[in-house]
Amino acid sequence: MSVQRPYDFLTGVIAPFWTPVEADGRLDLAGVRAMVDYLADTGAVRSIFGRSGMGKWHTFTVEETKRFTDVFVPACRKHGLGALIGAMGECIGREKGVRPDPARYTEQSIELVEYAQRAGADAAVLIIPDVLLAQGASPAEVVWQYYRTVHDATRLPLVLYQPGGTDPAYQLTPELMRRLITLPRIAGLKLSTSREEVFAPIAEVVRGTGFALIAGDESFYLRALELGGCGVIGGGCMSWPEVLWAVGYYYGRGDMVRARQAQETVWKLEAIKRGMDGCVLWKQVMIANGARFQPYDRSGTPPYPREVVAEALQEWKRLTAPYRRLCHAQRARNRVA
Repeated sequence: MSVQRPYDFLTGVIAPFWTPVEADGRLDLAGVRAMVDYLADTGAVRSIFGRSGMGKWHTFTVEETKRFTDVFVPACRKHGLGALIGAMGECIGREKGVRPDPARYTEQSIELVEYAQRAGADAAVLIIPDVLLAQGASPAEVVWQYYRTVHDATRLPLVLYQPGGTDPAYQLTPELMRRLITLPRIAGLKLSTSREEVFAPIAEVVRGTGFALIAGDESFYLRALELGGCGVIGGGCMSWPEVLWAVGYYYGRGDMVRARQAQETVWKLEAIKRGMDGCVLWKQVMIANGARFQPYDRSGTPPYPREVVAEALQEWKRLTAPYRRLCHAQRARNRVA
């Protein structure tokens, strides 16, 4: 089998969008545009994944997803960024153990994939459907049937997403992965793990196929690249994308010393939140750094005190400064070229 390249928009730093909302939880559509503008200005982000796990995908209705898509995709296109839309069906009440009707959930997924395609998105993201009860079938068969049904009913590239905490019975195995990659528009997978024994077997299955295997845990990014990964989707892609960009940049140049130094900086940055809600804290840091959206999240976590944000901002600036300079310098060189 000849080696193929994955879709370019599924490589490098892909930001899992932290959905901007009003204080009462309503979508802040002006904030959506502003957050995309902020990420584009970093020069480090290749694509953005809207209605992500960190963006509280399970709180969206179908109609909210459509309204969000109508704003989000053009905002990405304005900057030449790839646009990925979480096209899962409604899962309101998931945190209370409420499970959606499988047929309706699948129908809604198809509807939202088609809507994302009409809006001009590059791909739709579909989470492992562990919210669907395995009635009369194995969990692996539930996963296969869901993806095959959505795939066969749509024409947009699909990206699978296995978050940390996915029910073990539904998690991807090498055997299931071999079945899934026979579906031609299954284009990639965000695999959220820091365990090599989970990532490596999937990497072995997809190696040389053109499939985009994406690290879903930024702390594992460098090792994921070594194992055959091609990109990263994690909270750090939102709050300090330049550092993750540098991991990939140095790895691509064969400079493993600097790649490891950048990865070590990732670990230091992850420690800043110290058990706090990172989606809220880092939104506040981004706002303190000039972003124009609001510091709210559908988790219900209130904004942190000013002194907490100031301390995080200071440490963020110290740790990211050399990578922000490098990223912007490389961006300027690319423009000249």
